[in-house]
Amino acid sequence: MPADSSASDYTESPYYLQAVAALARQQTVTAHEDIYCDTGMKLVAKGTELGEEQFQRLARHKLNEPLDNMLISERAIDAASLSIEAGKILEHDPIYSRLGTRSGDPLAIKHGLAALKLPAPLLMRLTVQREQRPHMFQHSLRTAMIACALAQRLRLPPAERPLLLLAALCHDLGEMHTDPTLLDSGHAITPDERRYVHVHPLASHMVLNAIKDFPAAARIAVLQHHERLDGSGYPNGLRADKITPLAKLLAVADVAETVIRRFDLPRLDMLARLHYHRFDRAAGNALRDLIHVTPEDAHHTPQEQLEAATKLAHLSDVLRTWFAQRGVFEHMVAPADPDRSPLAFLFERMNTIRQLVLQAGFDPDRSESMLYIAQDDPAVLLELRTMLDEIEWLQQDLAIEIDRRATELQSLPSKPLQDLLERLRPL
Repeated sequence: MPADSSASDYTESPYYLQAVAALARQQTVTAHEDIYCDTGMKLVAKGTELGEEQFQRLARHKLNEPLDNMLISERAIDAASLSIEAGKILEHDPIYSRLGTRSGDPLAIKHGLAALKLPAPLLMRLTVQREQRPHMFQHSLRTAMIACALAQRLRLPPAERPLLLLAALCHDLGEMHTDPTLLDSGHAITPDERRYVHVHPLASHMVLNAIKDFPAAARIAVLQHHERLDGSGYPNGLRADKITPLAKLLAVADVAETVIRRFDLPRLDMLARLHYHRFDRAAGNALRDLIHVTPEDAHHTPQEQLEAATKLAHLSDVLRTWFAQRGVFEHMVAPADPDRSPLAFLFERMNTIRQLVLQAGFDPDRSESMLYIAQDDPAVLLELRTMLDEIEWLQQDLAIEIDRRATELQSLPSKPLQDLLERLRPL
């Protein structure tokens, strides 16, 4: 559905409807308004407690407005409960406690959440997310906590802080419209399936657009939270000046939460230091100051040197393939207007990978020497390992982008791209 669709032609996602039905099996969900289909037929009467029969009926029809506008839950989330949940995270998670303390006001996030004015339809959707997709809910709440700390550190105007909090809480609501099996951590997503994941900023925007009086600035930040300054993001490939300031902050907070959850603070510090071309530099610097990486944050294992050697060999293979094929790729670029070539992104991304190696203090043309330099110095080895982790992620991201642009690249010779693509993919 287009992002500007009106509530009068609203079609509810079957995956979201299934999640609401699952919630109704756990707690009472009641229609506080009559529910009609788009032809005017009443499907559920006001005051009805919804069960399997009602949900099966709703699934067969197109609704005249969003389901959240017409339902209430027995134990719905509210601003106060969001504040309490954030307080528990601050109390028990040392990283978030550090973020809160270094932001200057550890209680700002609790007060900010408690003061939010959240429309009833949004509370319903957040309740479904909390109960049926708890990992997604925790990601959104923790992203909001990081965004709040960034807002304080960067002295964001007070009027804009609630907008950033709202956007952070809602940025992944569209993933409730995605088949949950695609989001399972154990599922190896295919290139064809990835397009369903990449549409979630549009789906989130659609959901928020259907909520009356939801602030436009927060809604646009949600739509743009996967855009990147260098144009490598999605859904619209926007560049720096086309991305709103709130979206730039949200992008940093979103990625920071994911890295904290999956990896460690040294990797996050490296990401913020090296990716100024993709993320807002001021926000990246503020994040580095907030996390304040210390030697104690580094986690060394006996496997580090072996892992670094494996990833280094992978990087060397990618770089060798690129430079061997570069002349072929250059012949595919229209000399009159190279910036408009469908391959312009490829030259830009491969140059970024090379520049990251240089910025980390290593020589990309003598990759075999990197491990020799690092092997007797734990601090340098940590730097190398973290840099290689980041480059591995960039390689995967570039492989995904090549897959995503398959239609516009189909007129070009396929073998050079396939050779590079095979080497970019994870080991």
